[in-house]
Amino acid sequence: MRREPRITPIVPAGLAVPRRCTAADLHIDTSRFHQQFAADVPEATPAVMAATQGPVADAALTEGASVPAWRDIPSWVLVAAEDRDIPAQVQISRAGRAQATVVTVGASHTLAVSRPGDVARLIDEAVRATC
Repeated sequence: MRREPRITPIVPAGLAVPRRCTAADLHIDTSRFHQQFAADVPEATPAVMAATQGPVADAALTEGASVPAWRDIPSWVLVAAEDRDIPAQVQISRAGRAQATVVTVGASHTLAVSRPGDVARLIDEAVRATC
């Protein structure tokens, strides 16, 4: 059976911007926010997250960094294995490129909400390793 690609339902935020601005503001489709972005979080929380999300400039998703910090700074990555926005394989590949310490958890894109203990442990591990 062929699986459909997992695509985040990002849509224009519908905010008025001056004509001189070329960047678009985007947001995640609120009707699909829970399943797409925070599937492992009880429904009330993603409902609030969807309703209060701020727009993001499309450039934030496409613009590169001038000097990648990971080249000089040790990195840790908490991979969300059930992320429907950034596939785990992509997260692991990018972490490998940065020679990062990788920890994988079964969580959605919002793992800071659904797995705060795992996030805190990884931060603590990074602090202890670099001090």
